[in-house]
Amino acid sequence: MRFGFRFSVYSLLLIATSCAIQVAPTGGDKDIKSPKIEKSSPENFSTNFSGHDINISFNEYITLKDLSTQLVISPPLKHTPDTKVKKKTLSIHLNDTLQQNKTYTMNFGNAITDLHEGNAVEDYQYVFSTGDVIDSLKVSGKVENGLDKKTEKGIYVMLYGNTDDSLPLKMLPDYFGKASDSGAFIIRNVSPGSYRIFALKDDNSNYLFDSRDEAIAFETETVEAGKTGVLLRMFKEKGKQQLLKATCEEPGKATVSYASPLVDSRIKFLSDTSALQLFSILYSEKKDSITFWYRNQLSDSLNFILQRDTARDTISVRLKKTDGKGKAKYIPSLTTQYASQIENGLEVGKPLQLVFNHPVDSFDLKKIKLTEDSVEVKNMKVFFADSLKEILKVDYAWKEKTKYTIDIPPQTFKDIFEIRNDTLQLLFKTKSVADYGTLALKIQLPFSDKQYLVQLMDDKETVYRQSVIHTDTTLNYEYLNPRSYRLKVIEDLNSNGEWDTGNYLKHEQPERVFYYKENLIVRANWDVDVKWNIADSNN
Repeated sequence: MRFGFRFSVYSLLLIATSCAIQVAPTGGDKDIKSPKIEKSSPENFSTNFSGHDINISFNEYITLKDLSTQLVISPPLKHTPDTKVKKKTLSIHLNDTLQQNKTYTMNFGNAITDLHEGNAVEDYQYVFSTGDVIDSLKVSGKVENGLDKKTEKGIYVMLYGNTDDSLPLKMLPDYFGKASDSGAFIIRNVSPGSYRIFALKDDNSNYLFDSRDEAIAFETETVEAGKTGVLLRMFKEKGKQQLLKATCEEPGKATVSYASPLVDSRIKFLSDTSALQLFSILYSEKKDSITFWYRNQLSDSLNFILQRDTARDTISVRLKKTDGKGKAKYIPSLTTQYASQIENGLEVGKPLQLVFNHPVDSFDLKKIKLTEDSVEVKNMKVFFADSLKEILKVDYAWKEKTKYTIDIPPQTFKDIFEIRNDTLQLLFKTKSVADYGTLALKIQLPFSDKQYLVQLMDDKETVYRQSVIHTDTTLNYEYLNPRSYRLKVIEDLNSNGEWDTGNYLKHEQPERVFYYKENLIVRANWDVDVKWNIADSNN
């Protein structure tokens, strides 16, 4: 009996073992450790460095990743060092003749990783001096976009011991570093002294400000080695003025566009314009384009000279005609745009705006009828809001949650091409006052002798309201759609109603901008009160 019991137990164990799932060895926990430096030759932070070769050995096999973008050498070298990896050793050969009594920093970023797992030696720096001492001072701060305060990585920040204005245009910096994702930068191992400081988005990686397409920032005054909290505001200079395009959008309308606003421009026609029957010459609000309206839709071309400052452009526009054939056939009509204002309900407190596709030449506004819940009203105001008579506004004390109808009979309007409108009926409903929120902004300015632009916008910088102020004031924004808003203030130094960029050689900084510390949530039927002292803003 005792033997039989032993056999049964043994049999059960054997069966259980044979039925078990066979699992391959896992190989242990995943390696998450970065390589460790075992030896450097010459040693890190060596002084009186005079050779050209550096060898750095690690405790495991290594490789290099994205070295061209990760490696930062300050001061910069004229020639890229030769690098080679053999098993556990990184060898570097310097091709430059090094400056005397200068501390060099080689920041590898995250370029050095182990061979198999990709664990990086984060921000490894190899430092040496060609003199008796290692310079230990640093300059630190932040780089941000001058227009919207956004930051980006990879911006070069450069120090120059010289004070010549041509520094970033012609000379390599004495020291430099790179900004992080947050815009923060630290330039290490700087020798004592005063420096000019610049930030540069160096598109061609030559450490020179040699293109207007490159963004730059600078401090007007020099900074001392050891300074912290330096704020650099990036900007792109205005591009060279040039003609962008000269087109005929439709018969009767030609447009000329320029890269930047036209200053003191004059037009000289090269031929008799009487055949064109020129109606108007209209500059855009920003003065960077000109629209020509002419009545003769069978004209061939528009030819003129535009004199701008000391330059001049000879411009010829081939005009479209109404007598084209097939797909080129153009059938003119007089139309209006208004749908976007009423598709979700007309906003209370705003006039209804109709935009005509052509300037209106004659009209009879008395023909327009407005009904409120099927009852005709008489006390509305109808008027053109522009000199060309393209924008018609219908203003009325709209009641909330009310149905309205605007009837415009045919031939109420006639445009400059003798085209009359067809029958037009607008049906819409106003929103409820409870659908909106309000914002009362009490704002305190740092200076009372300047003009400021206050902008209420969303996260995409779409401006919903803009106010011009010169002194401490309270702004009341009514009928705001519920959403998240941002508050922005522009220090409008030249009082032109917009943000202006800077210019390095003219020593002009971009106009300062300020943002309120947090987004404002406007809810339906709610009042939001905000107090903002601009001087307390982080600028």
